[in-house]
Amino acid sequence: MRWVTREHVHVDRVACPWLISKFIDKDAEFIFVPWPGPLPTPDMGIPFDFPGADFELGHKDNKCTFEVIIEKYGIDDPWVKEMAKIVHAADVAADIDKAPEARGLEAIAAGAMYLVEDDYEALEKGFFVYDALYVYVQLKKIQEEYAEELAKMDRRQRFEFIKSKIKLPPPAVVRRPKK
Repeated sequence: MRWVTREHVHVDRVACPWLISKFIDKDAEFIFVPWPGPLPTPDMGIPFDFPGADFELGHKDNKCTFEVIIEKYGIDDPWVKEMAKIVHAADVAADIDKAPEARGLEAIAAGAMYLVEDDYEALEKGFFVYDALYVYVQLKKIQEEYAEELAKMDRRQRFEFIKSKIKLPPPAVVRRPKK
């Protein structure tokens, strides 16, 4: 399927393609349109994250688009749900301090957009950040849950133990639309 969002992707508009590509549509293609500008038409693809538009996939009820997509598509992965707290806080300015990682994610997103040639490269590089965040939320839980056992291990043992507990995110490829 094709998915359409605004150009110059940022926190939510990198997180959503990551989520879509890994948990909803492995063959997803993304289209980026200038904004402000005309809203995408249905023949362009499934629109997401257009402020002020009445599209199904956008900020609603104090949820960012990432959270709305999780609900709409019934994504039940516990690590995606943990990530959603951080993505929400980084994307919704009023909630920036509700997750300690949010300011860092926002800072990475703000700087990253000036390091890339286009939105496709932003997704390609950004997917690594969200893969790392997916692992990080697990790491926090593992360190909490196994604190006593980990305290008895040397550094190498801790690393191997934690690595054995980590669930990697599904693979995904950023697809540019066919011309």
